[in-house]
Amino acid sequence: MTNGYSEELASLGWSAFFDDQVAEDAASLEPARVVAVSRQSFEIQSLTLRKSVRIRDAPQLEVRPTTGDWLLCDAATHDPVKLLERKNELQRRRSGHDHRSQIMLANFERIFLVVSANQNFNESRLERGLVLASQSNVVAEIVLTKIDQCSDLDLFRNRLNQIPLLPPVHEVDARDTGSCQELASLLHSGETTALLGSSGVGKSTLINTLLGKELQATQSVRDQDAKGRHTTIRRTLIQLPSGAIVVDNPGVRELGILDGEDAIAVVFGDITEIAAQCRFNDCRHNAEPDCAVRDALHQGALAHRRFNNYVKLLREARPSEPYA
Repeated sequence: MTNGYSEELASLGWSAFFDDQVAEDAASLEPARVVAVSRQSFEIQSLTLRKSVRIRDAPQLEVRPTTGDWLLCDAATHDPVKLLERKNELQRRRSGHDHRSQIMLANFERIFLVVSANQNFNESRLERGLVLASQSNVVAEIVLTKIDQCSDLDLFRNRLNQIPLLPPVHEVDARDTGSCQELASLLHSGETTALLGSSGVGKSTLINTLLGKELQATQSVRDQDAKGRHTTIRRTLIQLPSGAIVVDNPGVRELGILDGEDAIAVVFGDITEIAAQCRFNDCRHNAEPDCAVRDALHQGALAHRRFNNYVKLLREARPSEPYA
């Protein structure tokens, strides 16, 4: 875009991808990023101001904005007039019989899948997050929190190492700046990173530590099962002192997969590779003869938990299949 917008907006996540969508004669428009969304309004940040906009006051937008979106606004009135094409989306399938997708975030570069070294740790939930990251075409890394409260850290390391094709894992005490220093070095100015994980794993605490101040409200987990209470109630872009942008996503109990069969094939590449050795190309790994997947299960080369999760996610990914 002309007038030096690209360089000045880079710290908010603006890039050539958005620049190319703006006409040369669009001097009367200014870009603004959606930094937070609630039910009836959304908040935008431009070079000149930050303001809240009621959804009913933005009739020119054909699509409801989501956190991370880029808009073009009238430079005089600051009213949104156009939503720019998204670079990518983080989406989940709504629960039950609702087959529509829910867009949780747009235009980001990385996902931190946050899990905790306690009773809340769940391999299948982690694999689900890896599928969502693959669908979004972004880098995923795992953040293992609460290591300071764990008496047997090797137990969780071993459980992680049993997941094939595992991305990098970062072990942190989310309350300690020194422990989070390596993680902070991965976050660069103008890049957006989504923190994804269930309630109570320490996402808000981690952001407060990276910020160097208490911005996000936090709560302790329940002692009996290490489950957290919902503290963050909306997705908000938060800029760190380094210029990097992080998003504290509200903890969700279920991240439903929609249209994710290709991503599932990538995340479960070990199963895909084994299945290629089955006699039948359309083998369902149930009762068909010469099934390489069943053989791997019987021999212990493939974990039943991982295979069952693979089947469950594939079933969810099909639009006609409800899930609870």
